[in-house]
Amino acid sequence: MRTTLRSAVAVLVLLMMPAAVAQQGHPLVGVWSGDWGPTAADRRPVLIEMTWENTTLGGTINPGEADAAPIKVGRLNSTNWTVHLEGEGKDEKGNALRVVVDGQIENLGSPKRTISGTWLRGTTKGTFKVTRE
Repeated sequence: MRTTLRSAVAVLVLLMMPAAVAQQGHPLVGVWSGDWGPTAADRRPVLIEMTWENTTLGGTINPGEADAAPIKVGRLNSTNWTVHLEGEGKDEKGNALRVVVDGQIENLGSPKRTISGTWLRGTTKGTFKVTRE
């Protein structure tokens, strides 16, 4: 009887494992929120929504905002867990505005992992930190 019970528990655990792994998914997929700015006192809220399709990193920087920038270039270097994103949105006057984000993923094993690094919006350069929600 003990063998039957152990076997049943083992089968149940094995059946549940793929569901748990599937829920985590790619380490970048999801919504990331935080802030960026040229100085510690001058910060702006930011939202990044990232997707992963086969081998393509995509999404939008500041989705739903007037300056939303679809990600045109997205790269993940999995040897050192760095991320590079490029997008083009609009500035306050409706002119094209390039956004470049370079960051390092921290706390990779945590559901609340973070990315921090440098942020370029047009000609304004600063730092950023976002946390996956």
